[in-house]
Amino acid sequence: MTPLEKRPRSSLLGIFLLAAAFATLLFVLLVPTWDAPWDPIESREWGWRGIAMNTFTSERTRSDPLNLVPASIEPFEARGVSAGEAYENVQVLGDLDAAQFDHLMLSITEWVAPEEGCAYCHNPDASFAADDMYTKKVARRMLTMVRDINANSRHVGNVGVTCYTCHRGQGVPPRHWFKAAEPKPPMGGVVGKPPPWNRTAKTMRDFFPRAAFENYLLDDQQIMGAQARSVSGEVTDLADLENIYILMMQMSDGLGVNCNFCHNSRAFADWSQSTPKRITAWYGIRMTRGINRDYLTKMHDLFPADRLGPLGDVAKVDCGTCHNGMSRPLGGAPMARGYEGLRGAGSGSAITRATAFETRLPHEAEITEPAPTPAGLQQGGQ
Repeated sequence: MTPLEKRPRSSLLGIFLLAAAFATLLFVLLVPTWDAPWDPIESREWGWRGIAMNTFTSERTRSDPLNLVPASIEPFEARGVSAGEAYENVQVLGDLDAAQFDHLMLSITEWVAPEEGCAYCHNPDASFAADDMYTKKVARRMLTMVRDINANSRHVGNVGVTCYTCHRGQGVPPRHWFKAAEPKPPMGGVVGKPPPWNRTAKTMRDFFPRAAFENYLLDDQQIMGAQARSVSGEVTDLADLENIYILMMQMSDGLGVNCNFCHNSRAFADWSQSTPKRITAWYGIRMTRGINRDYLTKMHDLFPADRLGPLGDVAKVDCGTCHNGMSRPLGGAPMARGYEGLRGAGSGSAITRATAFETRLPHEAEITEPAPTPAGLQQGGQ
């Protein structure tokens, strides 16, 4: 073999370039994904200058196919007969005109199961009135839930929601969570032992465990982070503080914003220095909790085993389920416009709540919305 020092300089350069190319390929394959330099994070400042009240987004998030508003189906001409009169076994939307009902059914198919079509909820070998598929029973409860949200949730307001707000063209919403379900490792690991989840997580959502969701988006634990560091210096429970931090990070990731979208970073707990977005988030937490408790978990017996989580619980929602990385789901598009049947308007069977989603439990009922300050913000409360 020719000694290295006696080889031509062009040969050494070739070896060097080959080694550099191999090292680059190895780096690309082994290093976790990162934000592409050609898709930079965009920062938009709002509020007073110099206080770092910024929102971050990127073209990649905005152009994500899951964040594009689907084409709507033109409404049908009214038939003058209700769906309850025209069809058998219509239990939720029987008050709609039959044409309005047909229009909504076709839209729901596109929102939830565009590939499977009507067969996703209806047995093609049986009458459409038959209740032999679990998906149809689940769909009934979901329609009741959507009407409830549109009629009673201050978090949603006039924008409204449809099935697409969560499902995005899939039978199961792309973003959901189960109890104590850590992300599955991408490979088998060494001698069958999977690598730790904190080494395989690729995003903020994967990195943090789900305990915070169970505590605050399913159970009714209050989110009172400031109490963990009392004035006397006594630390009450650092685990609670950690879980609140995790929940806040998950919310930040789900909405594609940073902390000061809602909080002033110099006084996180002070409502008087927070933005109005914090009030919207306050209602959103309670709406999410109500969806998980009042609807999803109560449908446990309807789902087959293969649709349950590793601990046998149903899939549940968090902020990212609807927001999917955007501060306003689907860019704030008025999703319920043209689908008045999902608001329950004029049906005579609209769901009304005296307390809305934000005051569901006795201790929560004691929390009243504080009056605005001269600065237009609110103080006190959670």
